[in-house]
Amino acid sequence: MGHGNSNKLYVTHAEHSGMFGQHTASSAGFKGKSQAYDPRTITPFDCCALSFQPFTHPVCARNADGTGLVFDLVNIIPWLKQHNNTNPITKEPLAPSELITLHYSRKSTGEIHDPISFKPFSEHSHIVAIATTGNVFLAESIKGGRDLVADVKYKKEDVITLQNPHSFPSASVPAATAKAVPAENAKGAVAKAPTASEPSAPKTKAPVPWNVSPYSTGLPGASLTSTSIDPQTSTSQLVWDEEELMFDDFASPPKGKGKEKDVGKRRAYVRVVTSLGGGSLNLELFCEKAPKTCYNFLQLAREGKYNNCLFHRLVPGFMIQTGDPTGTGSGGESYWGTPFRDEHEMRNAAKHDARGVVAMANKGPGTNTSQFYVTFKATPHLDKKHTVFGKLVGGEDILNALEVIPVKPGTDRPAKQIRITEVIIHQDPFEEYKSRQQKKLERKAEAEMMARAGKAAEKKDRDDINWFGVKVGLESMESSAAGGGVGKYLNIGTKRPAPKESLGSFPDVGIAEDSKKKRKIGFGNFEGW
Repeated sequence: MGHGNSNKLYVTHAEHSGMFGQHTASSAGFKGKSQAYDPRTITPFDCCALSFQPFTHPVCARNADGTGLVFDLVNIIPWLKQHNNTNPITKEPLAPSELITLHYSRKSTGEIHDPISFKPFSEHSHIVAIATTGNVFLAESIKGGRDLVADVKYKKEDVITLQNPHSFPSASVPAATAKAVPAENAKGAVAKAPTASEPSAPKTKAPVPWNVSPYSTGLPGASLTSTSIDPQTSTSQLVWDEEELMFDDFASPPKGKGKEKDVGKRRAYVRVVTSLGGGSLNLELFCEKAPKTCYNFLQLAREGKYNNCLFHRLVPGFMIQTGDPTGTGSGGESYWGTPFRDEHEMRNAAKHDARGVVAMANKGPGTNTSQFYVTFKATPHLDKKHTVFGKLVGGEDILNALEVIPVKPGTDRPAKQIRITEVIIHQDPFEEYKSRQQKKLERKAEAEMMARAGKAAEKKDRDDINWFGVKVGLESMESSAAGGGVGKYLNIGTKRPAPKESLGSFPDVGIAEDSKKKRKIGFGNFEGW
């Protein structure tokens, strides 16, 4: 009962303190609880999604995925008139005629409840509405395809999900699916079942991705023990992330004689052009020591995210910082849109051991985005705190000029605005890796196609001989000639050979009798038993 942590016959408080009641006594539950979606950011079920105030005239705007947003009529109509009929949440077109009036059941105290089971609504309730009547129910109360309040029938596409906080199986269907069915019926398109004369097309096996892992996703087992996951009956293999596999290949040293010295091919070389007289900083990026950080820098530079970025922080004798498109020092995003991990704990990680070291600026562990800095001297106290991913290999005079720029009194902002004009990429080993990988996959696919074609055309020897030693097809010909049933054993139509008289015959002298016997192949015929 204690999941290996104790022998108690009940679940302890520590085991039940995880997110969504998961039983764990480790720190995973606490971490998951701290990273959970804050319920305060969800609009309450009895409030308008536009004003976040309790509604008095609730209406619903239906989405394409079968869900709906609840607004107050006195708030949504002025918004639509002012913003050209645009949904304030999804930014999709929304006309006033598309709003559905909702009818909530309330107690005398004003509490909203389900009209069938009289259960009160809460932030954990699965709430749905019927589009044709506007009545609001709990999802467990709409069964049988009939609105029990208005006593009218409804279809499944008429169900709108208003609140589903725990991702229970949806009671509604997407609007695209709902519209596709009547359209097909209107055209009279009827799918014919395959008959014996018209065999169905053979099912082609889905290609296996090259980055598939030997591990399972675990969805069948998770859906068996969890009510918040849709049932899964087929196993599926976990697929590795292609970028992570690429980063592992770069971090692993190449094997082979002389390949250890070939480090230049695994490094990137860029030129950061500045507005300081058109001078440039030539950088060498350590893709084998910080692959993800270098990939983030190169992709942002390729997309032009660093163009016109301001050198917003300058500390003479320490470092100069840039990479924030807003120029405030608090902005910037990574290539993936979220902060990514540090790489200063990797094997052979670079250190702040010289002037011109290029490293990532962060706000703490695992908060790297787009900002980076260049040091003016060795700063070993920043090791194990910031990821070093490059160094200066050219433009020392520009770095000296940046260091002597005066700063505004009382701040660390340069008095003169210096910007990054552009970032020119001279060598990108990641793009070369992708092209090699693509060619490798194409050759592999071509080899597999040639192998399948060769197997279909080539026929190996003795493929038409069964394990009895009889050629396939001969036994069927013999049986068809003799007829079916018992008559196949009578050998009708064949003459019985006359017995040979051996009264006056003598065996040949010097010839063994066994040598005259014909060698038999296989096990022979068993019909004479």
